[in-house]
Amino acid sequence: MKRILFLVPRMNIGGAETYVYTAAKELRARGYEVFLASGGGRLADKLKAAGIRTFFVPVRQSKFLSVWRVSSIVKKYHIDVIHANSGAAGIIAARVKRNTSVPVVYTAHGILGNMEKEYVIDQLDQIICVSEYVRQDSIARGFHEDHLLVRYSGIDTERFTANEEERIRLRKEFGFDKDTLVLAMVSRIKNLEHKGHGHLLSMLDKYGRKENWKLLVIGKGNGLPLLKAKIRVMHLSDKVLCLGHRTDVEHLLNAADLTVLPSHFETFGLVLAEGMAMGKPAIAFSVGGTPEIVKDGETGFLVEKDNEKELYERIKQLDSDRSLLKQFSENGIRWIRSQFTNRRMVDELEVIYHKLSP
Repeated sequence: MKRILFLVPRMNIGGAETYVYTAAKELRARGYEVFLASGGGRLADKLKAAGIRTFFVPVRQSKFLSVWRVSSIVKKYHIDVIHANSGAAGIIAARVKRNTSVPVVYTAHGILGNMEKEYVIDQLDQIICVSEYVRQDSIARGFHEDHLLVRYSGIDTERFTANEEERIRLRKEFGFDKDTLVLAMVSRIKNLEHKGHGHLLSMLDKYGRKENWKLLVIGKGNGLPLLKAKIRVMHLSDKVLCLGHRTDVEHLLNAADLTVLPSHFETFGLVLAEGMAMGKPAIAFSVGGTPEIVKDGETGFLVEKDNEKELYERIKQLDSDRSLLKQFSENGIRWIRSQFTNRRMVDELEVIYHKLSP
């Protein structure tokens, strides 16, 4: 069976990290020899505990050392395909390819913005775009169209499955009553603008003070101290709970009714798909790849970017019409399980791997 080496800068919370974690576990279950080279993190530790060989590679700290280290791994373990994730990993993989001739798959989780550094990625064997939006943007930036494939990220639907007993227990633990509408936002907190944390606070301040709503904020980052300070200053501590970095997101989502993501930019919106897999309708700004994952008016709502009033109105609509919320919930589960499963994603990866390394 083929030997696949995943290369990624870090393995904590995030779309690329979750993608690698999900794909690596599923490939190993199918009999592949899977290896991971990364800067470490909680998900790397979990893969190691699952029997996957992991290596520390300082992807963001030293290109020279990373190229040497990955080249050594490729030669020692007779790697058949490198699967790189993130611009920094792609640049390193391109140099390793020159040293070893091993084929390289690159998944573009974000926009390729620094062409001076990232142009070498276009020389790789296959570029997977996580949305049609990413593919079109890459073509516009000069990437060769025949290198680009759209393959959506997959959700571990066994992991992201609703549990009613957990829902009851968690809501009791958090002090939510049965009528409380609970919103969940899962993301890194780089600042208050990037993923829209500031928009949610502003929306709650302007329109939501009288509503029986609670917001669960899951994630950490440099913007977390400012977020907590703003919550205190705006007197929203009774409405917003910051839970920090968690690796049991699927556990916490049981407490929620909706997932919200008023980002300024998204290439896909993995957390929205994870929420929908658990029956949590998604409400997001219509930006980037979110229209490809959220079926507006069927599995959730797409809102005009920066429109806090419309954001409030769409949340209020589902709060006021719980039968519609239930219908969206059921639609979302069917939609994700038909189009965005981890098994389907890995089926598609297998085709690519075997094409590059027969």
